[in-house]
Amino acid sequence: MTVSNPRTIRVFVAAWVIQDGSFPRASVGDVADVVVEHHTSDAPSVCDDSLTAIARPAFGRAPVEYRDGRLRWLHLVYGDGWSSRWSADESTNGPVTLTGVFSACLDDRGIDDPPHVRGRITRMHLVHKQVRPTENGWTGVDGTDRLTELDRVPISIDWWPTQATKTGDHLASGILVELDLDDALILPTRFVAGAVATDGDTVWVMHSSDPVLLRVDTAGSPTITKYVLPLTIEPPTDRWTRRIHAIDGGCWITSEHDIHRCILDPNGVLSIDRLSTEGGGISTVHDGRLYLVGSSRSFLRDDRRHRTIRTHPDTPRLRVLNETERRIEPIDGPADVQASRADRATGADGTQWWVDGTNTLRRIDVDGSTTTVDLSDATAIGVVRPTTPDVFTDPANADVVGPITVDIPRLVRKAE
Repeated sequence: MTVSNPRTIRVFVAAWVIQDGSFPRASVGDVADVVVEHHTSDAPSVCDDSLTAIARPAFGRAPVEYRDGRLRWLHLVYGDGWSSRWSADESTNGPVTLTGVFSACLDDRGIDDPPHVRGRITRMHLVHKQVRPTENGWTGVDGTDRLTELDRVPISIDWWPTQATKTGDHLASGILVELDLDDALILPTRFVAGAVATDGDTVWVMHSSDPVLLRVDTAGSPTITKYVLPLTIEPPTDRWTRRIHAIDGGCWITSEHDIHRCILDPNGVLSIDRLSTEGGGISTVHDGRLYLVGSSRSFLRDDRRHRTIRTHPDTPRLRVLNETERRIEPIDGPADVQASRADRATGADGTQWWVDGTNTLRRIDVDGSTTTVDLSDATAIGVVRPTTPDVFTDPANADVVGPITVDIPRLVRKAE
């Protein structure tokens, strides 16, 4: 009989993560679900773990300058049953052995977040660390951690220095949990709603990043049909990566990269047609036409590649889709074109539909009463038919396809 060792990882949960509510008041035997990042220090700690993994750079992300003046580049590492963030002072793409502390951190639901680590808590320790004063307060001394075993996350404890704190005191800094990665059920992936649009009894809901569109029929008890579209999986950089706008018999789907029109036929088949390979972050429908809305002022924003940058106004502010020529064109007006949040929609009768959390759709009637629809379970899988013209046979492309087309019969050697 072959006996295999259980897969485990030790994760430090800092006091601020516990007080923030990001880590539950768990006990030994509970299942924990955390996002993890790896840290090293100049001195070894009793909280250290050493694990092997495969590292991959977070391509396209700016480095961070640490207090020691050195630059570090973010990597995502993938081990056996776990994953983590890791900042390194040089690019690494392949196997690594990480020794140090694996810490629980906040889930930003971003492109640079690794998958959650999920495991059952088999042991738990309260961590005390020696402190010393700094110009702005107190800091922990590396390598001075002490462990006290316990069976649940403490509720009443002083996590922070007080007026009585002295240099060299040991203060509670967090907890250390050991997770059994083999003893936790793998949960099914839930639908994460992003954008919503409504037309009559039909509500369209777009996944926040996946190419999945839901059609919710609200006439009577809600029924949900799921459509898997031939689109890309977008990086989850925001609560929504696509916007949708309801039209007669279907909806528009827009993103920064393209524009698609979806039409539902009487048999329930959803056709999808790409009208443009240009797009925009903000779109709206006004008087039956689809507009891309730009910014009218400058502002500062976080940029993954360059960190904080200044933007400039878009000139012109509006662009409109020319459906006949299947392209985006600049336009000066109308001046009253406005966009709204992608995760909220209002019907002609005043009924509002809001994305509530990740997989819940909330209905708010005109009298203020509310009901919810669980988007997790689709009652049917719909048929999708792509109708975008073939780029080589589309007559609109004849002027560019012709010069690069070879006349095969001319190359066939004639019989003598």
